[in-house]
Amino acid sequence: MFQSIKLRVLITVVFTLTAIYFFLPSVWPDMPSQLANLFPKNRIRLGLDLQGGMHLLLEVDTEKAMESSVDRLANGLKDTLMEKKVRFRNVESKGGTISIEIAGRENRADFDKVLSDQFPDLDIKSYDTVDGRDKLYLKLKDKRLVEMKKTILDQSLETIRNRVDQFGVTEPEIIPEGDDRILIQLPGIKDPRRAIDLIGRTALLEFKLVDEEHNLEDALRGNVPAGSILMKGAREGSEKSTQRRDTMYLLKDRTLLTGQSLEDAKVKISDRFGEPYVAIKFNAQGARDFDRITGENVNR
Repeated sequence: MFQSIKLRVLITVVFTLTAIYFFLPSVWPDMPSQLANLFPKNRIRLGLDLQGGMHLLLEVDTEKAMESSVDRLANGLKDTLMEKKVRFRNVESKGGTISIEIAGRENRADFDKVLSDQFPDLDIKSYDTVDGRDKLYLKLKDKRLVEMKKTILDQSLETIRNRVDQFGVTEPEIIPEGDDRILIQLPGIKDPRRAIDLIGRTALLEFKLVDEEHNLEDALRGNVPAGSILMKGAREGSEKSTQRRDTMYLLKDRTLLTGQSLEDAKVKISDRFGEPYVAIKFNAQGARDFDRITGENVNR
């Protein structure tokens, strides 16, 4: 009986000392270096319930992103129909729906060919006939809508992860919830306002043309021409200085492409120069749009 008690006490002491050995670095992070060398380097990572922090639930505005994509398709459709000399009028994009009027059977046949060949993501949902003209209502196909929503959510997750990395948070939890929400848990965050400002900031990639028809200096003096905008950018320094410097650009206000046209974007290293660059991959529609836009603006 006595030996059994001694054995239990010994086991309890061994387990207690072992627990203290592994737990002490977590509760005494500022112990002297000489003493710290005797203990494990890895500390117990305290979660949100033990050390506090931030719990956020963000909603991704997929509807706005969809409308932006449909607006871009409407502009692309208009340009393509003009290029193909298909007669049309009154192209409008509202609430994710494109309305357009096509006159005559021959133009309707040409329009259907343009739609099937170059805009496979769009579908004719309904139409009316007014004064001999077909008024068509176009929307994104259901399959494409599902794909785009998933892409938008995936891109939002990646963007948030990149922003959270700036805080150096140990083991943050960033997971999707449902079709349009993202759960974020950041243990140990001491500055919640800065975190919210950084994480919740809207990010939108847009491709615009440089306005070469007007003078940048006039625009900087306040004479910004109609249909153009001033945007701040950055340029690499000279050979004597590698420091980047801010600069202003005069751009056409119209957005020709957005990030919705991309399937992937990642940093790669050039085989020839050994320097980093951003490699982008367009989806099928984005590739056609990019080809058309660059073809229309050679040497610009």
